[in-house]
Amino acid sequence: MKTLIIALALTATAAFAQEDIKVSADRGKAVYMQTCMACHQLTGMGVPGAFPPLAKTDYVTGDTRRLVAIVLKGITGPMTVDGKIYATGMPQPELTFPILKEDKNVADVLNYVRTSFGNEAKEPITPEFVAEVRKEFAARTTQWTEAELKAFPAKGTAPAK
Repeated sequence: MKTLIIALALTATAAFAQEDIKVSADRGKAVYMQTCMACHQLTGMGVPGAFPPLAKTDYVTGDTRRLVAIVLKGITGPMTVDGKIYATGMPQPELTFPILKEDKNVADVLNYVRTSFGNEAKEPITPEFVAEVRKEFAARTTQWTEAELKAFPAKGTAPAK
């Protein structure tokens, strides 16, 4: 009986997380349309040679801490995604789009991206997690480079400035 109760609790927790990410992603679609769509397009496929796709790339489906850091600080210089070079960087989104100063909006838009365009995230990014990453990299004043993102610092190490 105890095992059954634990199994039901775990199932309910998993279902709640699924619903949480869906609800957040639904809110995030509107944020995406205001902040990301012009460059990454309605389809999430980006613009060849300029803006990289968000569909099934490691930058979206990989380390969520790195993904949040990208949205908070942006990217400078060219980068290679799926073997293709994209020449246009990404300005610091929270400076360009004030809506991204709110942790909830960052979490929502990232949950939208992580569950759209063929991406299949199961666990949500929470506003609390965004706040934690924002605090961790608060002293950073520059955008990320491709080299920094590929060698993204482990949590607890001194962040690059």
